[in-house]
Amino acid sequence: MTDEQIDETWATLEPTFDQRRRIDARVFSWLEARDTTLVAEWLGLFRLHPLPALGLVSVSACAVAATPPVLWVVLALV
Repeated sequence: MTDEQIDETWATLEPTFDQRRRIDARVFSWLEARDTTLVAEWLGLFRLHPLPALGLVSVSACAVAATPPVLWVVLALV
């Protein structure tokens, strides 16, 4: 859904301020309920696919180690 479609829907429904507040509260509570911690996601990945997860961890570690020098070179060239 685009922003224009959302605006059109709001204009069609014409909710009051209190109704918008309640809708926003419900949406945010739904989004927060679906949020999981990164640790829980990694543990779930290790439980389901241990070898690919180990590969992702090693690639992530290499990326974290390589990022500062690469950024330093890029910023020096700019």
